[in-house]
Amino acid sequence: MGTPGKFRKAAGDAAEDRALAHLQDAGLRLVARNYRTPGRGGGEIDLVMRDGGTLVFVEVRRCSRSEFGGAAAS
Repeated sequence: MGTPGKFRKAAGDAAEDRALAHLQDAGLRLVARNYRTPGRGGGEIDLVMRDGGTLVFVEVRRCSRSEFGGAAAS
C-alpha cells in the first residue's frame, strides 16, 4: 500500500492531466508544465498555456470533498 502523500501526488497529477486535456481541447497550447519560479521561496505554476497572443497561468486544484466549498472556493 502506498503512502498517503504518494496518493495525493498521483491524484493531483491526474487532475492536472485532465485540466491540461480540457484546455487543449478548448484550443489552448501548452507552454510549460510545473514551472518553478526563480528565487528563494519561489513557487510553482501548474500550467502555462497560450491562448492566441495571451499567456494563461493555471493553478489546478483538486478537492476530495465538496464540504470545503470545492475547487473554486479554495
